[in-house]
Amino acid sequence: MSIDKINVTKIATFAKSFYLLGNSLNFCYDCKYCRLNGEKQEAMNCEILPSELNPNFDKIPVAVNLFYGDPLLQIDNTVRYLRCLEKANHKGPVVIITKGDFSKFPDEKFNLDLHIAFSAFGVNSKMDGGTTERFENNLLQIKKRKNNYKYSIEYRPICNGINDSKEAFEEVLGFAREYNLAVGYSGLQGKPSSVKIWEAEKLNFKPYPGYTFGHKKLISSEVINMFEKIAKDYGVKVFRKTSCLVSYVHGYERDYNAHYYRPSEVGCNDCVMKEKCHTFKNNLSTDLDLTKVIPFKHEIVNKEVHECILKQKGICNFPSEECSHISGTMLKIFQKLTTSDVRVIKWLTGMTVDADFEESPYISEDWVTNKSLLLRKK
Repeated sequence: MSIDKINVTKIATFAKSFYLLGNSLNFCYDCKYCRLNGEKQEAMNCEILPSELNPNFDKIPVAVNLFYGDPLLQIDNTVRYLRCLEKANHKGPVVIITKGDFSKFPDEKFNLDLHIAFSAFGVNSKMDGGTTERFENNLLQIKKRKNNYKYSIEYRPICNGINDSKEAFEEVLGFAREYNLAVGYSGLQGKPSSVKIWEAEKLNFKPYPGYTFGHKKLISSEVINMFEKIAKDYGVKVFRKTSCLVSYVHGYERDYNAHYYRPSEVGCNDCVMKEKCHTFKNNLSTDLDLTKVIPFKHEIVNKEVHECILKQKGICNFPSEECSHISGTMLKIFQKLTTSDVRVIKWLTGMTVDADFEESPYISEDWVTNKSLLLRKK
């Protein structure tokens, strides 16, 4: 398959922070804000394990059943994928993000770096398909289980005038303090397809003053400051990016999505990972041999000023000042890529990328070492 002269394969799907393994359902919890609402009738099936595509993918982050249909609404299927990853000796983090009833998940040992992230909305609302009671009961399960995995809380999305009050923040962060859990948080992503659905259903989602809905999940600086102050007062570690949270919880030497190239935008200066990430970035060398890792013709370079291609092309609605002043050791790739190619390169190397690329959930065929797989979905 070709996307603007890039030969991509649709046998695997990637998101910003994960390789997506699993299947979609045609039903879920009907959260009104969900960016997958426009895709709930579209069957998504990604059943190929990462290491089947490329042996170097055995350490990349995987999310199981993150398509439409909560992983706990298809528990048998979710467990099946976990056992498949276990059999393949997958070494990277395997994440289940859920607002379902965790008591239904089997208390079994998995030979995986397994992470359960509990979704929280902070209030009971018709906009959300979960409840604060189910969220609290899920946390109670942690204390009852013999097999304790890694856990965190996903407070997403924080919506203007709906779940962004001091009381809602104190509710969620209070539980995080009680259970010693890190919290990831973000605003509401308003893709054009989502906004169209909200308008048709007369849902009162609105961006924060001075912003418009788009690519980034933006929250006003006043709300961010209130949330992070409460978190600091409560002694809770909070993260604006999922990969930063997962990297912290799993003891990584860096954020695997390399957000440290834009430290002010993502809150690096107040992050518990700051020293680790910046030490890693500052120690990157142009002498690294990545020929067995990166399948594209490339060069490792040092650049004092690099501008993100998403800003150059006008794709990003609200680029930050840092998007035009990215600096450090990075990979220059001499062919056009997809955004998923760029993500995988960051996961494997910790470097940002200097290349022309197009937005796509798919990777280039160059990555696939088992070429027989490319015959699928042609």
